[in-house]
Amino acid sequence: MQNKRIDTFIMFMAVVFMGSAVIIMGLLPWLGREHATTVVTMDGKVVQAQPYTPLEARGRKVYIREGCWYCHSQYVRPVTGEDRRWGPPSQEGEYAFDVPHMFGTRRIGPDLTREGGRVHDDWHFAHHFDPRMVVPDSIMPRFPWLYNGVDANGKPIPTEDATALVAYIQKLGTNLGPWRKNFLYVTAGSSIPFVPAAIEDGVQEGKKVFVRRCIGCHGETGNGQGPVAVFLTTKPRIFKDGIFKLRSTPSGSIPTDADLYRTITMGIRGTAMPNWHELTEEDRWFVIQYIKTFSDRFKDETPGDVIVIPPEPPNTPEAVARGKIVYDQMKCAECHGVDGRGNGPSASTLRDNWGNPIAPRDFTHGGNDMKSGPAPQDLYKAFSTGMDGTPMPSYADFLNPDQRWDLVHYVMSFGPPDTYLILTKPQ
Repeated sequence: MQNKRIDTFIMFMAVVFMGSAVIIMGLLPWLGREHATTVVTMDGKVVQAQPYTPLEARGRKVYIREGCWYCHSQYVRPVTGEDRRWGPPSQEGEYAFDVPHMFGTRRIGPDLTREGGRVHDDWHFAHHFDPRMVVPDSIMPRFPWLYNGVDANGKPIPTEDATALVAYIQKLGTNLGPWRKNFLYVTAGSSIPFVPAAIEDGVQEGKKVFVRRCIGCHGETGNGQGPVAVFLTTKPRIFKDGIFKLRSTPSGSIPTDADLYRTITMGIRGTAMPNWHELTEEDRWFVIQYIKTFSDRFKDETPGDVIVIPPEPPNTPEAVARGKIVYDQMKCAECHGVDGRGNGPSASTLRDNWGNPIAPRDFTHGGNDMKSGPAPQDLYKAFSTGMDGTPMPSYADFLNPDQRWDLVHYVMSFGPPDTYLILTKPQ
């Protein structure tokens, strides 16, 4: 009799578990099928996930063919800090066009769910040609068959498969919209901590970080001639000269440690310089101390006074109209073009301090593509400090703060307004 009760209980529980599995894995997904192709962006909008273009679809096939999915997962879980390392947790709509899916369970390499837009195409081409050039301790295999010879500058020429593969990788995570600018500002950029006194002598620790993360582009001696440099359209910074574009200090001045920390954390959009927010704060401070050893400027000079960014005035049609007058007076169109597309008459002749061609910023891409950062305050700072080492001057001596804000608002009018990150407090 007792055995019969046990058998009945086991049968009952089997039915319960089987029913639960049917409900959880079958009924609930069916009821929620209207959400299967939508995602919620960082600003709360519900949008349709976009299918792959023919080039991206071809790249996905190359990704599968080359076995990339053996080592790289594509699924960010909301646990153990994964969202801190790789970005916002995955949503079901992001996989609407993934057949077969590649969630993956192995992470011999980093998760690639949010890889799209993290670094420039140039970085990916170098990485696939020889991962050790970019990351010395990488165990990723080389893919030389994705390249056909070299060009006149010695740069390996990618095949159509390589181009498609990079296009697919740059698609990953972008259905969520321009999440990266919001995410990094929220997690790392809105408050730059002061350099801790305990690590001011962390040069040797910084060298370890530099060798593992930076040497491929910037070179062993900080001369900007690492093995990856031949791949890069925008050449790596030459640390030996102590000249930096992105600063909060006046033109001609060295940057503050906080400026360097922000660049390392946020990266520089439109270039191969990635964001390194996944490095610990300590490692970021360590590598700053080591980078400063390359140039005597950091021994002999002190940074100038940090530029004060006044509160942003209202962005009105009148402000934009005044900004156009400033744009014309400062002859911005000579480089950036009348329509802000970076196609001015001087654009093709521009060179940086080291003789490398340098393209003016195309303002029609909006805040997503601004090297200085995605917020209006970042543009104001760039107009106030200039970008040392480039033809972009400082307007601090020529324009008062109101005129600089008018110029910011006019430049913003060239691109999609919703690509600029509106901050709740000054940077």
